[in-house]
Amino acid sequence: MAQPPPLPPKGKNLHLARWLNLALPGAGLFYLGRRGVGVALMVPFLACFFAALGLFLVSYGRYLSLTMGGDILEGDRLERIGEVFPRTWLAGLAMAGVLIQLCSMALFEAAKKKAATGQKS
Repeated sequence: MAQPPPLPPKGKNLHLARWLNLALPGAGLFYLGRRGVGVALMVPFLACFFAALGLFLVSYGRYLSLTMGGDILEGDRLERIGEVFPRTWLAGLAMAGVLIQLCSMALFEAAKKKAATGQKS
């Protein structure tokens, strides 16, 4: 026999919470009332996002400086282009963001089940 769909907490829309959680890990949990967990996921995710964005923009500025600042074949400019982007850092920050997103999704499902059974957090 099929189970009825889970009931959202009073005045809360689970579809909106799911989309909020997808857009920003922890935002859906914050919306559902799990504020501590939501903030604990939002802050590191935003830190990873802005660190990766900052690294990318600084690296892109260096890339443009190398490619547009004179003869590309002069000296070791061509060899330095491969070292402009810190690939290890960017990949590490991206993986950390993905892990935070996966944790947020798992915690959201747990919060949804808890709300469906009427338990308090």
